[in-house]
Amino acid sequence: MRIIDIIELLKEYIVLGIMAIALFIVGYKVIYQKLMKGTKTISKPKFILYGISICYIVVVIGATFLNRGLNYGIVNLHLFSSYRQAYNQMQISLFRNIVLNILLFVPLGFLLPFYSDKLKKSYTTVGIGFATTLIIEILQYVTKIGIFEIDDIFNNTVRMCYRILHIYDM
Repeated sequence: MRIIDIIELLKEYIVLGIMAIALFIVGYKVIYQKLMKGTKTISKPKFILYGISICYIVVVIGATFLNRGLNYGIVNLHLFSSYRQAYNQMQISLFRNIVLNILLFVPLGFLLPFYSDKLKKSYTTVGIGFATTLIIEILQYVTKIGIFEIDDIFNNTVRMCYRILHIYDM
C-alpha cells in the first residue's frame, strides 16, 4: 500500500467520521432536545471534543476492521517480530505499517485527558490505551479480520507512555 492509498483511505474514513458527527448532532438536537424535551446542554468545547472523538473512533474502526480481507485469525505472540521482519526483509511497507499503527493511537492519548481530571493521570490513560489496543486485537482475531499481534499492543502502550511522559514532563 502506497502513501497515496493510505491518504485515500483516510479521506474515506474521515468522511464516515463526519457522517457520524452529523448523526450525533441530529441525535442530540432532534431526539434529545426536541422529542425527549432534554434540558441538559453541551458546551461548545465539549461538543467539539465529542465531535473530534467520534470522528477519531470511526477512523480507528475503519483502519482496523474495514477494507480488510477475511481469514486472518492468526496470533503472533513473538515480541518485536514485526521489527525483525521489517529489518530482515527491508521492505518499506513493513516499516510503514509499524509507524502507521503507532500513529493511529496518538490522538487517543491527547483526547482522553480532556474528558476528566481522572484521565489526566498517566496510569489511567496508559491503561485505557492498553485496554483499547487489546480489545481491538482480540476483535481482529475473533472476527478473523486481522492478526492478533503482541507487537501492536506493545507499540501502542509504549507510545501512550511516551506521550504521557512528554506532555506532563515526568
